[in-house]
Formats: sequence, structure tokens, C-alpha cells
Amino acid sequence: MEYVRVIWPIASTLTPILIGLAVLWLRNQFALKTELTALATEVARQNAVQDKELAGHETRILILEKECAAPPTRNTLNDRLAQVSERLGKVERGVEGVGDQLDTQNEYLRALLTEGVKR
Repeated sequence: MEYVRVIWPIASTLTPILIGLAVLWLRNQFALKTELTALATEVARQNAVQDKELAGHETRILILEKECAAPPTRNTLNDRLAQVSERLGKVERGVEGVGDQLDTQNEYLRALLTEGVKR
């Protein structure tokens, strides 16, 4: 009994302190309700954004499926051929421009070489 009388004041002061520290430690280990609600609203907002994006993608996919399912008409083929021929014409003009530049450089180099040979 003497043992209990000696230890009781120490145990009665340390036990609430240890329980308080344990409660504080547990409180830090788990998220607060406000944090969870904020996280839930953020997740709901992100889901809504992704749902809108998904709906947009689905409509684009449907449009592409319709285009792929239907054979091209004569008008669309003619339009695409006109676009290809226009692009090809631009490429040819670019190649001609590069050829003109090379011809000019060749003439310049010939002139330099003939001047160098004369000296």
C-alpha cells in the first residue's frame, strides 16, 4: 500500500500529460473534417472538368466515325486534290527558288575562280 501512495501523485500527473500527448499525436495523424470536405469538393470539381472534356472527346469521336464510315464524295475528293496540287505548286516554287540561288552562287564562284586564275 505504501508503494501506491508514493507512485499515485506521479502517476496522476503523468497520465493526463501522456494521454494529452497521445491525443495530439493522433490528431496529427488523421485529416481534419474541414480538410476532407475541401478535398472532396476539389475532387468533385476535377471530376466535373474531366466529364466535360470526355463529352467533348466523345462528340469528336462520333464526328470522325461518321466521316470514316461515309465514302468521300466527288466534290470532297476534288477539293482535296486541289489542296494537294496547291501545296505541290508551293513546294515546286520553293525548289525553283533554291535552284535560282544555287545558280547565282555557282556563277559567283566561277567568277571568283576565273579572277583567281587570271592573277
